[in-house]
Amino acid sequence: MSDDDAAAQLPAGPAARYLAAWELVPDGGARDDDGALVLPVRTRAGDPALLRISAPGARSEHEHLALRLWGGRGAVRLLRAEPADRALLLERTGERDLHALPVLEACRVLGELTRALARPPRPPFPRLSAAARQWREDLAGAAELDARFPRRFRLQAVKNLEQLLRGELDTALVHQDLHHGAVRAAQRSPWLAAGADPVLGTPEFALVPALWRRTEQAGHGGALAAALEDRIEALSLAAGADPERLRAWALVRFAVAARAGTARPTGAPHRELSRLVQLCKAVQRGA
Repeated sequence: MSDDDAAAQLPAGPAARYLAAWELVPDGGARDDDGALVLPVRTRAGDPALLRISAPGARSEHEHLALRLWGGRGAVRLLRAEPADRALLLERTGERDLHALPVLEACRVLGELTRALARPPRPPFPRLSAAARQWREDLAGAAELDARFPRRFRLQAVKNLEQLLRGELDTALVHQDLHHGAVRAAQRSPWLAAGADPVLGTPEFALVPALWRRTEQAGHGGALAAALEDRIEALSLAAGADPERLRAWALVRFAVAARAGTARPTGAPHRELSRLVQLCKAVQRGA
C-alpha cells in the first residue's frame, strides 16, 4: 500500500483531530459501538489503547467521571478525555467477552463486577429515583401499550415502582448497562467493564441487564423461569444484592423496554415484545 493509500484510509473529522492532538497511531480498523466510533490505536509510547468518540446526545455525558472514580478497579482505565467532544482514550482490552463463559459463571462475574464498581453516591450523576418517578407516571398512563403488552404487567410494574420509591434508590454509583457484551477479558485482570453507563442507583437495578441477555437458549415457560431463578440467585450472591428487589426491578425494566419499543417510529418487532412478555412471566415468583 502506498503512503497516499494509507493516508486515504485514516479516519476523518473528530477522530483525525484527536489522533493528531493526542499523538496516536491507528492500530486497526474503526468500528461502530452502539453509535460510538471506536478505533484501536497506539500511543506515542507504543502502548495499545482505544479511541472512542460518542455521538452528541448519547448517554455518555458522565462516562469519563465514572471511569476516573473507578480508577481501573473493575473497569478499563481512562487515559485521556475531552468531555466536550465525548472523546475518550481507554485502556485496550481483548475481544473475548462474557459470551465465552457458561451463563451462570458469567452471572457470577457480572455480580462481582457490580459489587466492585459500586461507589458512594455523589453529584453530578443522574439519579435512579428521578427516572423511577418518571417511569411510574409514564407506565400508569400508557393504556395504549395494553394492545401489545399485557395490562397486568404494566400495572404490576407501576405497583413495583410505588413500593421501590418508598425506599432509598440513590444509594451508590453503579453501572446500569453491565451485560455480557460490555465486559471484556484483559491482561491485567480476567474481566473488566469496557466502559461506563453510570447512575446513582442500587445494585439490584444494575443487575437486570444480566437477566435479559442470552435468554433464547433457556427456552420458554417453566424452563425460562427456572433459568432466571438460577441467574437471580447467582447474581444476588455475587453482588450481595436482595433477590426480591432484583425481581421487582427486572419486571419494571422489562415493562419500560416494552413501552420504549412501541414508542419507536417503526414500533417494536413482535418477536421483541413477545420475548419481553415471556421474561415478565418468568421473573414472577412461582412462575
